[in-house]
Parts: sequence; structure tokens; C-alpha cells
Amino acid sequence: MSTLIDIVAEETRKPVFPAARAFAEDLRARYGSATAAVIFYGSCLRQATDEGLILDFYVIVDRMSAALKNPVSAAFAHLLPPNVYYHEMAYEGRTLRAKVAVISVSRFLKGTGPDAFTSALWARFAQPAAILYSRNAEIERRMIAALAEAVTTTAVRAAALCTGSFTARDLWVRAFKETYAAELRPESAEKSVELVERDLARYEAVTAALFEEKKDAPGSYAPVGDEQAQARALSTWRLRRIAGKSLNAARLIKAAFTFNGGLDYAVAKIERHSGVKIALTEKEKRTPLLTGIRLFFKVRKRGGLN
Repeated sequence: MSTLIDIVAEETRKPVFPAARAFAEDLRARYGSATAAVIFYGSCLRQATDEGLILDFYVIVDRMSAALKNPVSAAFAHLLPPNVYYHEMAYEGRTLRAKVAVISVSRFLKGTGPDAFTSALWARFAQPAAILYSRNAEIERRMIAALAEAVTTTAVRAAALCTGSFTARDLWVRAFKETYAAELRPESAEKSVELVERDLARYEAVTAALFEEKKDAPGSYAPVGDEQAQARALSTWRLRRIAGKSLNAARLIKAAFTFNGGLDYAVAKIERHSGVKIALTEKEKRTPLLTGIRLFFKVRKRGGLN
């Protein structure tokens, strides 16, 4: 049976469509010698296209000050990582668009592991990702280890909630349901099911690698804790929801300063995932911070954020 590192390493090296690779190279050049790695993830990776979508990247850098060259932006990045930006590039006669998160190596490693309380990084990178650039073999090794750690952290924390035997599908649907609930997300309740069923063989493989000793029947795993442990896990997840949503709100406010076009992106994403339509006026676009705060409460009231 393949180890978790083997599974993650193989999927990080799978070929991706040329537009995504071209954008990754543009990001490597844009952030210069401070760039340690560029990781591609999200809906475009899953669907193998950027048609009608926005590419999602994480740029992992040695130091935020060297990558951003702006002391204020770097200070925000240290206080509340990552910094998120909207970038475009011309490619074969069309415009590629991307949401780009920039974070330091140390913050990325910490955020994907068990020392990170909130789920923003470990839940995101428990899903498949592709490393489209790494400065050297050691950086690649550390990124693969971090991605494997994200899978482990997410799975272990979700398994603690299972009150009886569980399958890989049960585990990962619960994991994504809980982590979506711990963020300000526009995804529907069915999104976690869709994510898992789209790539069920992958989630079965990583579950087997993690919980082989807990297998109590073909494709089924015994609970990892007793009732008291499960009760503690539920309490912890309740706290994680409060902390995660609060941090998300703070990051949204911060993004008003760093994410050009962020309001348009957020509104389009909310409409695509929830059907809630918001029309922005030119006046609202000129005051993204105030508009973002006002729209947050409006959209949440109308059911656009879970």
C-alpha cells in the first residue's frame, strides 16, 4: 500500500493545463528571488480548465518583506496571513485571471499542521494540489510534507467526530462540511459531497494510508475515540467555527486594501455558488472597505454565506 507521502507527492507532480503553468511562471517572476514555491489548487485544478473561472495559487516566499517590497503590506501579512491579490496576465490572445495568496514558508508549514487551530490552510490543502514551481529539491520535499500534514490534520480532526464506524466517504464529507462551517463560505451544503465524490478513489487511498490499523471491515474503519473524546472534539469544532469566521471577516476587510477587484470577485463567487445576486454600484466600488462590510451583513442575511 502506498504511503501518504507517496500519494501526495504523485499528485503534486501531475501535469496541469498550459495556462496554469504559464501563470505560475509569471508569479515566480513577479515575486522574484524570494519565491520558494508556487502551488496551484482549487476548482480550476479539479476541472482542468480556467474557462469561466479564476485560477487559485499560493505563492510561498522566504520573507514577506522581500516578496512584497511594501512594509505596510508585509506588516499586514505577518499579522494576518496570507495576503491575497488579484492578478491578470495575457495568454494566447486572452486574459487569465487569478486569486493569489502570498505567505511565508514558516507560516505555511505551521498553518498546514496540527499546531494550527483554525482550518483555513489545513482544510484547503487536504484537497489535491500541484506544485508548479519549487526552488530546489529540499523546498519541494518540505512542501510535499506540508501537504501530507494538511491531509493528516484534517482527517484526524474529522475522525474524532465520528461516533461509529466510518467509510472514507463519511470521513471526508464530514471533514469538508465542518471546515466550510468554520469559514465564511458561499458553498452550498452539497459542496462537500460533490468534492469527495468527484475524487473518491483519492480520498479512499489517503484514508487507508492513515487509518489502516483501524480498519474493521472492507472499506470501513472503527471509531478513533470514546464518547468523551468525541464530546471534546465537538466542543473544539464549535470554538473553531467562532475563531475561523472571525479571522475570515478580518481577512476580508484586509483584502479590501490588497485585492484589486476583490468586491467583483467576491460577488461573482457568491452568485455562482449560492444563487444570491448582488449588483454593485460605481459608488460602492470606490469604497471597497465600507462596501465589503455592508455587503457581508446583507449577503449573510440573504443566505449567501454559510
